[in-house]
Amino acid sequence: MDKQIVLKVGGSVIYTENLDVNFPVLRKLKLWYEKAVDEYSKIVIVTGGGQLSRMIQGKISANIKEENFLHQIGMSVTQISANIIAGYLNDKEIYIPRKLGDAYEYLNDEKEARMVSGGLKIGWSTDMDAVVYADIIRTDRVFKVSNIEYIYDEDPRVNPNASPIRDISWNEYMKLFHINNGDNHSPNSNIPIDPLCAQFANSKGIGIHVTGGGKIELVEDFGELLQGGSYVHT
Repeated sequence: MDKQIVLKVGGSVIYTENLDVNFPVLRKLKLWYEKAVDEYSKIVIVTGGGQLSRMIQGKISANIKEENFLHQIGMSVTQISANIIAGYLNDKEIYIPRKLGDAYEYLNDEKEARMVSGGLKIGWSTDMDAVVYADIIRTDRVFKVSNIEYIYDEDPRVNPNASPIRDISWNEYMKLFHINNGDNHSPNSNIPIDPLCAQFANSKGIGIHVTGGGKIELVEDFGELLQGGSYVHT
């Protein structure tokens, strides 16, 4: 057993629009995890903040202006998500890092690792955390499950005839979303994979498999989600 996997679980999967914890969907994640521990030597799950993070940001942004504080608060929400997921998976072997250095040491030191992590660095999206972890454990793909089923050639909320893209290079992706070298992450920006993460993933030869959307509610086996969607790669 020498397989590794990094799974990014978006906040849109963890929380419903009315801010309930989405246990019906998390149950599917748990069933997948219980099988995955026998298939993978290293399992890394990275959690987002989703609607809960946006709600908190909306309530405080009028009175807290400093971007670093806002990002730190948003990161704290993703860490709450990590504790929710780890608690629900109910595996005593799961490690929850508090600092990026702790995650690095754990993933390097352990031959078999099970880790659930929220965001750990100001200025990064949790997608970026996931790609960094993929680089550490030397796997060339991150699976991102969220409310997005595909990457589209146009915004499907604006153009209902927008076409899904199932396979796209990082260079094509960056052209599509007007990403230039040196562009940074902007919290809560409306883009499937943020500019900083896209540039880093491309430089490391790591692809991101974007999947989920309406299929999350339909599939019984969470692993089915990892077979569809859009794949962005070098």
